[in-house]
Amino acid sequence: MINELVIAGVGGQGVMLAGQFLSYSAMDAGYQVVWLPSYGPEMRGGTANCVIVIADEPIASPVIPHP
Repeated sequence: MINELVIAGVGGQGVMLAGQFLSYSAMDAGYQVVWLPSYGPEMRGGTANCVIVIADEPIASPVIPHP
């Protein structure tokens, strides 16, 4: 089982926090997790997204071809 998710939004909306909560919850449940944040150079209001991969086997790459 491999679940791939992209959470996207604008800085300050809680995109990174939502990704961290999901990642920590999956780790507590015993899954393998990759959390890859990406955000613009702005302090607030810039683009923000994070890639989350959750699997029950080792994850080779955090790249998501079809989210």
